[in-house]
Amino acid sequence: MKESTMKLRKKIIIFVTLIAIFGLGVTYLLLHFILLNRFEHLDEAALYNKLKTVLYSYEEDLQTISSHLLNYSTDEEVYQLADTATQLIQVEDPSATAIFDSSTYKNNHFDVLGLLNKSGQPVYAGLYDSLARTVTAPTPELLALYSRIKSLPPVPDQRNARSGVVLLKDRPMLITVTSIVDTARNKPASGTAIAGRWLDRQELTRIGQGTALGLWIEPVSPALLNLIPDDGSWSTSVTREGMSVQTMVNDLFGEPGIVITLEQPRQIYESGLASIIRYRLFYFVSILLMCIFTLIFVNRYILGRISTLVRSIRSVGSSQDLSIRINSSGTDEFSDVEHEFNRMLASLEHAQKKLGQQALLDPLTQLPNRSLFFARLNEVITSARASREQIGLLFIDLDHFETVNDTLGHDFGDAMLQETARRLQQTVGPHDVVSRLGGDEFTILLSGVSADTEHFAAELTRIQEALAAPHPIHGHLLYNTASIGVSFYPQNGEDANALVKQADLAMLQVKENGRNNVMLYSEELEESVRRKKVLVQQLLSAASNEEFEVYYQPILSSHTLQVSKVEALLRWTSPTYGRIPPSEFIPLAETSGSILGIGRWALRQVCSDLRHFRAEGLALSAAVNISAIQLMQPGLLETLQELLHEFDLPPASLELEITESILVSGDTIAQSLQALRSAGFRILLDDFGTGFTSLSYLQRFPVDIIKIDRSFIAEITPEHQDERVIHAIIELAHNLGLQVVSEGIELQEQFDILRRLGSDELQGYFISRPVPSSEINEDKIIGKFKGI
Repeated sequence: MKESTMKLRKKIIIFVTLIAIFGLGVTYLLLHFILLNRFEHLDEAALYNKLKTVLYSYEEDLQTISSHLLNYSTDEEVYQLADTATQLIQVEDPSATAIFDSSTYKNNHFDVLGLLNKSGQPVYAGLYDSLARTVTAPTPELLALYSRIKSLPPVPDQRNARSGVVLLKDRPMLITVTSIVDTARNKPASGTAIAGRWLDRQELTRIGQGTALGLWIEPVSPALLNLIPDDGSWSTSVTREGMSVQTMVNDLFGEPGIVITLEQPRQIYESGLASIIRYRLFYFVSILLMCIFTLIFVNRYILGRISTLVRSIRSVGSSQDLSIRINSSGTDEFSDVEHEFNRMLASLEHAQKKLGQQALLDPLTQLPNRSLFFARLNEVITSARASREQIGLLFIDLDHFETVNDTLGHDFGDAMLQETARRLQQTVGPHDVVSRLGGDEFTILLSGVSADTEHFAAELTRIQEALAAPHPIHGHLLYNTASIGVSFYPQNGEDANALVKQADLAMLQVKENGRNNVMLYSEELEESVRRKKVLVQQLLSAASNEEFEVYYQPILSSHTLQVSKVEALLRWTSPTYGRIPPSEFIPLAETSGSILGIGRWALRQVCSDLRHFRAEGLALSAAVNISAIQLMQPGLLETLQELLHEFDLPPASLELEITESILVSGDTIAQSLQALRSAGFRILLDDFGTGFTSLSYLQRFPVDIIKIDRSFIAEITPEHQDERVIHAIIELAHNLGLQVVSEGIELQEQFDILRRLGSDELQGYFISRPVPSSEINEDKIIGKFKGI
């Protein structure tokens, strides 16, 4: 034991010696590099404070000019002059000298004075010569400044003024602008008053409060503008003798105007350097004495206590009895070691419990995870059931969160999730529970709330505002919104799974409706979702179950008044909900992918009907709607050619009708349309004029026919027959070599006007409603229009 103690004592001596040497060296470096640098910062801070004083004096000077100008802007004679004058009055004119003479400039320290009437035209402009003490006519440069001032927004408060600095031939001037009002301020402003003062050396001396020798200004040059930081102030020219600070001041128009520079000697630095030199000798002697006393203290109060502690620990280890505790023999740090040794087993138990809790927390946000959330939700439901309280459950999903991960990386996404968790915790109350279920999905459990209270609505608003606020992440400012679904206990469910399901359902409906909103669960919502699910499922087998029917609406040639073409329109009768409009089932078919099977069925049925029409002597062609999904599907051309061959039809018997939105879908669509047109099929552009179509699309894409949207046709009424837009569309199409179909014709006036304007084909209820294929015959449809 004695040998080991001696070894430790030697190590301590060596260690203390090395620490002393290291401390002396580090202290020397700290004194000369860090502390002196701090003195330099103090010099800089003092200079910045003085710069603030200069800027305050600058603003005070502007305020003085402003207050003096306000005394004249409310004068009745000034008001009348600005209200009645329509051109510039000479400074020597009696009407001007009666109001503004040389004493006006001298007493108020004005170098320029000007009045603009309500039209912004100068009606008075004077320039004061302080040496001759006379008022002269303004320079062209000053008049150009007045012309620019009239473009400023009016001063909102007629008791205030807009002030700043302007540069005239790189010479700065303090200037203020205010509205001219009558003394009672009950009439509208008659114009604008302008007053200015040169920012010369005398003015700098006044602003700098006697420091004009170390204060100067210069205009902001383009090269200097690139060096100016965001806050507009910076320090330059740091030398041993002195230092300077600079700040940029915007001009009257909010643009970079002048740079103010202030310089002073480095007094604090020089004083600090002298103090450090005196302190260094004292510090070296103190360190040597401290090392000696430290070695004495360590030998007596540390090494001796260590020996006693080691003996006590060995006795516990040799007995292997964890119930044994070391008797504490003091109140110092060694006593703390003895206490900590006695608490070791309790600490291990506590650590084990903490690890169990960590398993129930989300590792990224430290919020309760899915398991802990459901456990707490069940606890709250049990408590609410006993107290007959309501519970609100918010299911939150971040909008377009995957875009952040895909474009910026998962580190940005993780930071956004952490920031979202922090904001939600700060927004809700202390008894509410915020959880992360996974991904970008969060839940908030609100106790004791009601859906129809203002408090709940206000809380929802706070949550939305917190989530919508920009996220400063890794130097980027990211914006995001959230879709929120809400359910309530016990109205929407009496167990945890039901509440989460209903809130999730409401959130998904928000997503479908455009995101960034809140929706409360309702039975109508669930019925709407159930209806969509049923319809989507039934659409998968609707074609094979023969639930579809093709109706045909005749299209009349305006030249021959003969029906040579029909538009094929799909109708569906759901086994559950009956007749479903195309505006509802077509989008569902496109999103679910069943549109491909439905489209193939419709094409086959149309070809079959066309062959039947031809067998009855009706050589009709049919316009068939084709979706973007069908056009992007490989093999569409081969399918059409097989159908034409099977039913012995020419390609001209089918016109493929597309919507305007398809034209902006990319080159794949263009190539598919070009291939179809090369095979003999005609391409018809539906709903022309209301979507994305431009002349460039009409020239780039293979289009043969355009169909004017029915909204333009509806504008033609017996009372209002404005035909200019329709006439322009028809002329444009004909000039591009395209045929024109006008749809939505319901009135005789519409029919007559469109024929006169040259529409090639006509379609609408006035001609015929869509009818089943069985009603397409010579007597009912084809012969109906021979007498028109």
